[in-house]
Amino acid sequence: MSGVTLELSGKTDPGCVRDRNEDSMALAPDIGLLVVADGMGGHNAGEVASSLATGTILESARKEFSSGEEPPQDGGGGSPAMRRLDRCIQAANAVIFERAQAVAKQHGMGTTVVAILASEGSVAVGHVGDSRLYLWRGGTLQALTEDHSLVMDQVRHGLITREQAEKSSFHNILTRALGTEESVRVDMAEHPVVPGDILLLCSDGLTKMLKDDAIAQVLAGAPSPDAAVETLVAEARRLGGLDNVTVAIAKVAADRGGWLRRLARMVKRGR
Repeated sequence: MSGVTLELSGKTDPGCVRDRNEDSMALAPDIGLLVVADGMGGHNAGEVASSLATGTILESARKEFSSGEEPPQDGGGGSPAMRRLDRCIQAANAVIFERAQAVAKQHGMGTTVVAILASEGSVAVGHVGDSRLYLWRGGTLQALTEDHSLVMDQVRHGLITREQAEKSSFHNILTRALGTEESVRVDMAEHPVVPGDILLLCSDGLTKMLKDDAIAQVLAGAPSPDAAVETLVAEARRLGGLDNVTVAIAKVAADRGGWLRRLARMVKRGR
């Protein structure tokens, strides 16, 4: 595969109803990292949890690259990028959990997280909760994550349909979150990417307001990642903006200089 580069854009917005924005995001084009987190908890604990998640993952990822060391297998296998991203998310879980134990007002706080880390010709994906990752390719939108929620568990077990899940009053009940327990199981995957692909990370403030076909329509018509992000956030607000909404986009573009190849070689050499 030819070298690729990622065009990144992102925006987080409180929406039209909430007083605070408990979403957080991190974009790091130099290491090919995108993170979206949607916090939960009383007082300002949700805001704290999501901020700790994105900040810790970003800081940990930079340390992983600067060390130049191959991440250990730890019994989990997967590519180096997958192992790095998993370690970063696990570090965030530990930081949030320890803070929640130490500060009474933040006890029980947690956050969703969805993150991608680019490597040569692919992206590693880490996911906990109901923030999502989509792939737009060749006119088709595909969800690359499955929500860790009560209603999606019911869908997976054939108890309700996806249409019924969208209308369920239990839609916001998560079965897994970052920081609420001392350990967390992170869904890890890796997906190949090609020039023209668009990777969309979002909090449920977007997917509560826009169905997948509406998201696909915006991506089909947007001339740039910036335009797509602005339009998606604006549409979520126009339709009521019932929750905080965060959208982050990475577009894979052809790059004759082979940015990701150079990055991969730098990592292997420990630079």
